[in-house]
Amino acid sequence: MNAVSDPTFELVDRDSNAAALREVFRTADRSTRRQLVPILPPDVVEFAGIRMYVDPRDNYTDRMIWLDQQPPEMQSLMALIDLVEGKNAFILDVGANCGAFTVPLAIAAGDGSRVVAFEPNPVMIGRLGHNVRLNDVGDVVRIESCALGAAPGEGVLNFRQGNFGQASLNPIRKRARAGGTLVPIRPLRDFTGQAETHDIAVLKIDVEGAEVAALGPLLDAEGWLPDAILIETRHAGEWDVDLVAKITALGFAATLEAEGNTLFVRKGAA
Repeated sequence: MNAVSDPTFELVDRDSNAAALREVFRTADRSTRRQLVPILPPDVVEFAGIRMYVDPRDNYTDRMIWLDQQPPEMQSLMALIDLVEGKNAFILDVGANCGAFTVPLAIAAGDGSRVVAFEPNPVMIGRLGHNVRLNDVGDVVRIESCALGAAPGEGVLNFRQGNFGQASLNPIRKRARAGGTLVPIRPLRDFTGQAETHDIAVLKIDVEGAEVAALGPLLDAEGWLPDAILIETRHAGEWDVDLVAKITALGFAATLEAEGNTLFVRKGAA
């Protein structure tokens, strides 16, 4: 058989080319990387039995998965997996992006679990849904195509050039902004009712500095709280409310600080 027409040869050749391109990108300086990004190929990356479709051209998380063959926040992800693995878990993934947390947590959690994945960006909703389907976790994951805030309504989701994962309800500098779109906004409390039927509840939130509007009302209200909160604290300097103080005052203790995130676990909960 002609090697050029052999599908196995073509697959090996494609994988070799992809590996070579990743190495070029990894060792390139910042200027060269910027030039390479528009030609990086979408791909399906496999790690730990998980398959993720990624497009490294338009999203930082996708790009890091493509480059490193695993999600960029592995310490944070593994800490949550340790909490929910094999348990009947209720998981809220606020700012689900391409599913880098949603999919692995849905796979790790036990029978009866539910992952509610919030993603208002129309492009990333499609990518998230595709990754849910690729991993056959559609019976575990429910996608909510809305942003979260203090009250129902709508707001402008602002896009950042070159990185859909940094879309935010907060303003983005004009030079870095790449348009926006109106998205629905709903309170987080609208989605917590079924948590009581599960053995453990975990909330992960990463909404590019808009954490106060999304999480603050839940912390201020009496009633249900999750057993653990993983929150991106990288942007804590932008908050007009000290969410860390609020969380700790409610009986949570910080058990991990990594990758710009802090994991808080409610004392006696897990």
